[in-house]
Amino acid sequence: MEFSIEEQDRLTHMLETYQNIEAFEKKYKKINYVQFDYAVMNDLTLFTIEMDYDFESLEKKLDHIIKVLPAIKNIFSKPILHLKEQDEVLPVESVRRITSDTIHHIAGHSELWSDITKDGIKPLKLLTRTYKDNYGIYENIVFCKAIDDILSFVRMHMAILKNLIYTNQTIEINLLERVHHLSYFLALGKLHTGYNRNFDQYYVISVRCLKKLESISDSIVPRLKRPVYKYNQGYNKNIKLNKTNILSMHKDYHQIYALLKYFKNQKIEPPKEITNKEIDGLQKNYFDFCLLLILFSIGHFNFTCDEEKEFLLKKINLKFQFKDWNLTMKKASIEQIDYIDIELKKDKIYKVVFIPTIRKIKNEAFEFFKETIAANEYIFCHPYSSSKPDDCYLSVSNIESFRRIQQIIFRAMIYADEQKKDCPFCNHSLNEIKNEENALSFYVCPSCRTEIHDSSCLKEKKNFFYTKIFNLPRSRVQEEDYAKNDRWLFHRKAEGQMFYRNITKLTYEGDILCPYCNEVHKN
Repeated sequence: MEFSIEEQDRLTHMLETYQNIEAFEKKYKKINYVQFDYAVMNDLTLFTIEMDYDFESLEKKLDHIIKVLPAIKNIFSKPILHLKEQDEVLPVESVRRITSDTIHHIAGHSELWSDITKDGIKPLKLLTRTYKDNYGIYENIVFCKAIDDILSFVRMHMAILKNLIYTNQTIEINLLERVHHLSYFLALGKLHTGYNRNFDQYYVISVRCLKKLESISDSIVPRLKRPVYKYNQGYNKNIKLNKTNILSMHKDYHQIYALLKYFKNQKIEPPKEITNKEIDGLQKNYFDFCLLLILFSIGHFNFTCDEEKEFLLKKINLKFQFKDWNLTMKKASIEQIDYIDIELKKDKIYKVVFIPTIRKIKNEAFEFFKETIAANEYIFCHPYSSSKPDDCYLSVSNIESFRRIQQIIFRAMIYADEQKKDCPFCNHSLNEIKNEENALSFYVCPSCRTEIHDSSCLKEKKNFFYTKIFNLPRSRVQEEDYAKNDRWLFHRKAEGQMFYRNITKLTYEGDILCPYCNEVHKN
């Protein structure tokens, strides 16, 4: 299987989420930037949260699952099983039971003799009857189906509620803050056109539902390595639910049967296995979503283009300009790898390649790609959070996606500029500040308070830039302040400590990480 069960659930849910991209492309085969900007607010969804959400119904379903959790734990601990008998030839020291068949067998198999003495035969191996636990009975397979259905339901709603809760926190912004880009609020307004402003009334119940989902997950996931689930993972997904004696009479198994009947009556169907054709379609839609989101991000980060010039969505090749910076964006493909090429040019060229993908790209294919397409950065874009630190999380349900793109463009602009006269974050001039302690200079923008510093990696002996915000109060994100199930929020808060103004990674304490050795250098 190319994808894990959890990935299958995510991809199946994404099929419907990204369908609007395909509809948009059919409607606008050729478009100019003004039309594109208008379409973002009317025909194109670059950010969405699922507001047609029945919280009361969801909570009832969760309460129903929670009532069955004790039975689930009991079955994990003490499942009903059958003993499977089979005859095996084993070394003598391993044999615990001898039958009449053992004597007849050893008498007719001299190759199993170790020695012959005056007292008789000394056997090397003997035939014995062994008994093994058989977990593959129908009732246990039904139990495994219930577990998979519950986890699919939990994973889907946890992802929805996490993004929904975080979005509600994100839009609580202070208009007087000088930490955001000039076009940031304009971009938020366009992306939030479909957002329900009265979500505050649902905030409390959504947090409560998320806690219940996490409680269910914590009760089940640690037990998935138990034999009753481990040995039945390859069961037929289309198994029919029949009421057997065990499912009818056993108190724990009967609750599992009743839960599956409840799921069926409530039309809580587990996601079907995604087909290769659907994966191909989803890959195309997700790539095009990233393409349009990058286009939106560039257009809301100082850069402008010929707004009346029409372009084909299938063959985007656009030129943007901001002061002396020139940006070229184009869509290309090589060896079945589609990518988006971003080239920044001022005093020198800095090239970034985005590779949006829902699939895993093999190392040898990527190495060939790098040999063919030279770039300063290769960035894989994924529709859900990745454990790889260099990957970029771009999702239609995550409001910060466009800011991650702008963060990358911001970095490229700094590296393409050798003179450091213009602020790449706004349209003001930079002031050079002499540091008397280490004889190094850094640059400050009096308008947006951007600081650009030049540093070097002590291990790799390479230079790099990092950015700060002048007089920004230092914020520390403490991991111990977040519960185990709130780690997702902890990582999001840590990522946004500098409001996406940092061009290097940050520690959880807000310190700058070297892009080469991934350590903190004290200059």
